[in-house]
Amino acid sequence: MRGISGVFRLLLILCLLLFNQFLRCQSNDEKVQQQIEQYKQLISDSETAGNKTESAKYLTKLGYLYWQVDAPDEAINYFEKSLKLNAELGNKNAQHVLYNNLGLIYTDQGEYDKAIASFEKSLEITKKSGNKEDIASDYLNIALALQQQGYYAEAINKAGLALQKGLEINNLEIVRSCYGVLGECNDKLGHSKQASENYEKYNTLTKQLQKKQMEVMASKTKEAEAKVQTKEKQLKNTLDTLGEVLEQNREMQLQNELLNKDNQLKAEQEARSKEEQARLKATIKARRTQIFAMGMVLLLFVCILGFIYWQFREKKKANNLLKEQNEEIERQKNEIEVQRDIAGRQTQKITDSIQYARRIQRAVLPPDDTFGSSFKDFFILYKPKDIVSGDFYWMTKKDDIMILAVADCTGHGVPGAFMSMLGIAYLNEIVNKIAINKHISTLNADDILNQLREMIISSLHQTGAVEEPKDGMDIALCIIDFEHKKLQFSGANNPLYLLRKGELIQYDADKMPVSYHQKRNIPFKRHEVKLQPDDRIYLFTDGYIDQFGGEKGLKLLSKKFKELLLQVNQRPMPEQEKFLEKTLNDWRGERPQLDDVLVIGLRYAAPVSLEGSTAKIDWQSRTILIAEDTDVNYFLMAEVLKATKANLIRVKDGREAVEFIRNNHVDLILMDINMPRLNGYDATREIKKIRQDIPIIVQTAMHLDDESDNAYSAGADDYIAKPIDLKTFMSKIERFIS
Repeated sequence: MRGISGVFRLLLILCLLLFNQFLRCQSNDEKVQQQIEQYKQLISDSETAGNKTESAKYLTKLGYLYWQVDAPDEAINYFEKSLKLNAELGNKNAQHVLYNNLGLIYTDQGEYDKAIASFEKSLEITKKSGNKEDIASDYLNIALALQQQGYYAEAINKAGLALQKGLEINNLEIVRSCYGVLGECNDKLGHSKQASENYEKYNTLTKQLQKKQMEVMASKTKEAEAKVQTKEKQLKNTLDTLGEVLEQNREMQLQNELLNKDNQLKAEQEARSKEEQARLKATIKARRTQIFAMGMVLLLFVCILGFIYWQFREKKKANNLLKEQNEEIERQKNEIEVQRDIAGRQTQKITDSIQYARRIQRAVLPPDDTFGSSFKDFFILYKPKDIVSGDFYWMTKKDDIMILAVADCTGHGVPGAFMSMLGIAYLNEIVNKIAINKHISTLNADDILNQLREMIISSLHQTGAVEEPKDGMDIALCIIDFEHKKLQFSGANNPLYLLRKGELIQYDADKMPVSYHQKRNIPFKRHEVKLQPDDRIYLFTDGYIDQFGGEKGLKLLSKKFKELLLQVNQRPMPEQEKFLEKTLNDWRGERPQLDDVLVIGLRYAAPVSLEGSTAKIDWQSRTILIAEDTDVNYFLMAEVLKATKANLIRVKDGREAVEFIRNNHVDLILMDINMPRLNGYDATREIKKIRQDIPIIVQTAMHLDDESDNAYSAGADDYIAKPIDLKTFMSKIERFIS
């Protein structure tokens, strides 16, 4: 009962305090309203008198009052009126303050575009005045508004300008705020290193400012203690003086006491009489008070019971409402989980489809062996931005003529991959049609690009309408004639670099794409070059040179790319590839890759015919085991190796190959994959367990990533794709058997 009574008493006190606060608020509101009416009257009087200065002053004060009572729209209205008058009066300082106030109000309301516009107008004024503290404050306000909108890169820029001014005037409060904004924005952009550095500086300055505040407080405390000590001394002197006065008065008191004793006796008798009368009255009054108190206790008890019953009902309602809310939350949770599972399955299906598209795209790209048959030293730096790529390279060889193209289709990812497949198909069609109807020697690089442009415009139904997509491709295409030792080049936006004896020669492309363009009726130009041994040829797309990076976050650009090629061109091509890839990764840092990257480097050397090379080979002492169940394939390989005089032994399945190795010496094994009894992968694994030192070249059905990976996983030393290119075939065998 005591606990309940205490609770009720506390509630009663709280109600009284709230009522008192309400009366105070009412009183304050009345004062503010009176002041508003007073300012409105002053504004009216100054306007009547034509005093613009007074009108502007009271308009500003009225705006501050409305801002104080949380009426932002009214505050904006009066600030703007004052701003107009101050502009007419040429009062720049007042304009700066008013623009700043408007920016802060718009920021509080979430209208960040208006806030930024107001802060920028304030900044224009402060720049002219040269007040560095105001300039820094305006830049910082703009940065905070940009940060709220999610424009983190722009916010970093403005905060950096504010930081520069803050450091110049050594304003630690502004500097600390700038580091806080820089830390949060870099954190949002994923720049963890920069974010950590800025947070650390922010915390350091915070500690310094807190330390200064503590020092100021300590100084004020010492001053207060000094004042207290002074007061104590003054008080002590006063007390000493009072002591002397009291000693003199004590004698006078003794004399007065004797006179008062007689009067006291008379007064005591009168007091006793009055006391008896008062006691009687008090007894009557106490009885009345007891009766009233008992009534109040009974009333209070009834009120407490009513309050407890009301609380019980409210708690029951709250529990029922909470139960319903929990049931609704659980239902929504289950629904979200179902939707999440559906979205996950759909995402996985899309990813699987794109991964399969990647395998298809890689399958139609020329295998490395195709380049190796013509160039002993080359590299292909191919780094798609996404799973599939809008960049592609294409190569075909007819007799002693090789046609090579490096292209960058519109977009990247899936849209770019579709365009790349279209480009590869059209290039095959164009070259095959020319080779069949005329002769391979009639191929011209510019004719190929002209026909490719017509086919793309026709297939995409491009008419030049504003709303239609501008799909197409940039391409560098060259034709290398090994017999006559010459090169043709034509390009659409992508040039060709030729490095010869330490000098870089650039063959420019036409400044137009292979698609609908205002120059679509102008034919592409053709460059012809006489090749020399040890020439280095570089074809590339713009993904490498357009990558942002470095300390300032700029593009790498073609000038830097040329310097890299001149720096590394004397190294073997595979080393050049590693160097270019590492340089690109170091340049990019933690920034994302912006586009597909494709660079191809070729070192030209005079060709050597296959017949001449095999005629000089003498492998009489070498034994080559050919595991091949198809007669045509075996006879082809046997005919090619006939001139080498090597000892050829044939087995028709993997099991027979394993048994032959157990009891016979072999220098090299040519292993087909698809054979009866035991396939080539399993046979390779068993042979490597028996003889780890025997080199095995696996013959794959086609150049797919999984087949080459499976071959190496089984223990193969190399692989070659069917149909077999004879020059590549001989170079691989010679590598192991010589």
